[in-house]
Amino acid sequence: MKDFFRKVFPRSSTALRQDIFAGITAAVVALPLALAFGVASGLGPTAGLYGAMVLGFVAALLGGTPLQISGPTGPMTVVMAGLVVSYGGSPHVLFTIVILAGLFQGMFGILKLGAYVNYVPMPVVSGFMSGIGCIIITMEILPVLGDYSAHQGIPDAIMSIPHALANLDVASLGLGGLSLAITLITPKAVSRYVPTSLLALIVGTTVAVIFFPELKTIGEIATGLPSLTHIEIPFSALPGIVTGAFMLALLGSIDSLLTSTVADRMTRSSHDSNKELVGQGVGNAIAGLLGGLPGAGATMRTVVNVKAGAQTRLSGMIHALTLLVIVLFASGLAAHIPLAVLAGILLKVGLDILDWDFIRRLKVWRGEKVFLMLAVLVLTVFSDLVTAIGLGLILSHMIYSSRLNRNQLRQIRLFEESEEGPLEDDENVVRVETTSGGQKKVTLHLSGALSYSLGKDLTRLLNDALSRYDRITLDLADVETMDISLAISMEDILRGLPEKRNGIHVRIKTGEVRDLLQVIGLLDWLQPENLTVLEAGEAAK
Repeated sequence: MKDFFRKVFPRSSTALRQDIFAGITAAVVALPLALAFGVASGLGPTAGLYGAMVLGFVAALLGGTPLQISGPTGPMTVVMAGLVVSYGGSPHVLFTIVILAGLFQGMFGILKLGAYVNYVPMPVVSGFMSGIGCIIITMEILPVLGDYSAHQGIPDAIMSIPHALANLDVASLGLGGLSLAITLITPKAVSRYVPTSLLALIVGTTVAVIFFPELKTIGEIATGLPSLTHIEIPFSALPGIVTGAFMLALLGSIDSLLTSTVADRMTRSSHDSNKELVGQGVGNAIAGLLGGLPGAGATMRTVVNVKAGAQTRLSGMIHALTLLVIVLFASGLAAHIPLAVLAGILLKVGLDILDWDFIRRLKVWRGEKVFLMLAVLVLTVFSDLVTAIGLGLILSHMIYSSRLNRNQLRQIRLFEESEEGPLEDDENVVRVETTSGGQKKVTLHLSGALSYSLGKDLTRLLNDALSRYDRITLDLADVETMDISLAISMEDILRGLPEKRNGIHVRIKTGEVRDLLQVIGLLDWLQPENLTVLEAGEAAK
């Protein structure tokens, strides 16, 4: 317990002051975003604040990235907005999905799946995040134009834009444009002291109260502490509930660990991925239990926290407690915030989420990477996010397998055999020559790690060699690993030619590959005199 408190609380009064200052600063940045994300999700500003408070405190306390600030984020809000469209009439079902998502996330951490997020290819992440940015921009253009009605998904929102333009509300456009302009052009000398989103919130609300009091606002925010929500899982809706929860858990994990990587670069430290997932999972589960919006590690808020001088995880907890004080004592002021002002702030969030680095380098990237990024972007916008990530990973794996196959083919060497021994053919084309014994001989040498992607080409090479030569030496001594599907393909080819059994020789070393071929029965099928097994150290000689 003492070790736990040492990790949580600063060891000096200076560090404590820095954590308090950083936490309050992060809360100031988080406040307008929590309100905006709550409104954008369809659950209301109170849900956004509760989510920021609960997740911000629990993830800071239990997570594996000490200086990370967690709360509602753009990607998580987009998913929740879609779920609200489907289950908006049953808020208990919605928050049950959030609780289940938190449990899934915690299980990801317990099962140590955190490291696998690092294997998501960059074009997939880029397309996914840019797609989220496009969704947020599309969703928030309508309130800026004066259309505050609910829309059934992105296609419906896009179709509503012409109507919104035809019925443009100048006051909404002016306030939304003012908020966006403040977040875009505020000098850095000012933004060091006042976050641009907070400045936009204050200025936009002040202008609205004075000149446009009739504009639609976010309305009343509940004061006091949240109450426990009722868990409800209708059996008929179970598949959709599980799918939605898994989508939130997967997205929250990716979002959080990407932010953890940013924090690592800034602090020159290394986060604990699995511990972070557990902390995020517990935080989201409790947030759902208390009626809060789910979230993840928030990049901008984390950067602000680190730059403000945070020293320990206490800063994240201070950030959450500051939001709690605002909810308890100052929530009445938030009721006057216009929706158009929040929409303008979120437009800047959407622009920031777009992967501008990748977009600027489109001419530099290989065509397959650009295609992958654009495919994931389109799927993210017009399909669901799990489909976008899943198909993106499948496409990236196919592209990677194709490149891996070409590299592995270059490692295969064919040798013609003469009385002096095997001679390498540099062009990998075997010149058929008859040796003194009247037999045509060839050695097929493989090396490295052989994946299933090599199956078709290796089958072609083996079939060609078996049709043209009397004796084949299959040299696997330098093969480190072999995919089981490739081994079975090789076995099928060789077993299909029983008349060649005496003419097939295999050279292999002890270890993983030999054990695999032994298990599938290929080595037992060979004649004993046609099998050479080397010790691991001999293969390289």
